Amino acid sequence: MHHHAYTSSLIRSSVLLIHMETLPIRIRKETKEALTKFRVHPRETYDEVIARLMSSQTDKDPISEDTLKAIEEGLADIRKGKTRELNEFCDAHGI
Repeated sequence: MHHHAYTSSLIRSSVLLIHMETLPIRIRKETKEALTKFRVHPRETYDEVIARLMSSQTDKDPISEDTLKAIEEGLADIRKGKTRELNEFCDAHGI
């Protein structure tokens, strides 16, 4: 009976894959070989590998508005020439 549940699950998974829209893509042989090394199991599809890699690169802690504002202010200071040499800064702050 246990095999029946597994087989039934496998059939449902196969049916889902049949209805999934796919598109052919062109990649270099070296890229395909590199993707193969990223597989977590031999039957993982390249689509699954790519999706997993992309989701791992999603920034889970985006930069806050305050930080973005501070960066913009710093860039504006640089454009206006409001800068000092590092050694001047260190001397001024006792570093």
